[in-house]
Amino acid sequence: MRITLTIRSTLAALLLLCSNSTYAAQADGLVVGESVLATVLNTEIRAVDVMPSEEKRQNMKEQAKDNYAEVLEYVTRVNASNKIFELVLEDYAKERGITLDQTLVNKFIDKFKSQVSSETSSKPIEEIAVKQVMQFQAEKAMFEEFGGRVVFRQSNPQMPIDGYNKLLSRYRDVGKLNIVDEDLREAFWDLFKPPYQYEIATENVDFSKPWWL
Repeated sequence: MRITLTIRSTLAALLLLCSNSTYAAQADGLVVGESVLATVLNTEIRAVDVMPSEEKRQNMKEQAKDNYAEVLEYVTRVNASNKIFELVLEDYAKERGITLDQTLVNKFIDKFKSQVSSETSSKPIEEIAVKQVMQFQAEKAMFEEFGGRVVFRQSNPQMPIDGYNKLLSRYRDVGKLNIVDEDLREAFWDLFKPPYQYEIATENVDFSKPWWL
């Protein structure tokens, strides 16, 4: 499976997030407010923190042209959602006492190191490998704990969507997850409402090994 710059992205990359309440476009870029979009544990997620880099914004501007403001807004919101998932998953792994499987990390590096360079990715292969392995281990534990339906995503061949829903809801209910931005909150939770387009048949769900093996 080919690695792309968004290999670590999770289900949040599929959210259609639209809101103009936090920032406004100008001809030479974007003015981003300090408003908090969400809080996970003790970490505040602000639009200014998840806005694409200057280089990426320039590429987006060249490609999107008149739609630049809308596209930039969308990408910034997706980045905010990805950050929510990342923080929750990291905390869940600590809560479950999950330790990184270095053997899986090494196998990931061996398989994809020839495809990753400074030109194809902003992150080194070692960092990508660690995140991919920890994601797999945490999601495996999540499925074992919650069960439920599993769906296919381009960035995640086996995503335990019911498990994510239960886990994220638990964090929300105890005050560990608070999505302040109304439009982001609505789109975020709508993702967990069935029916799902690519639900995997129960007999085909297998968390005994990660997708790259």
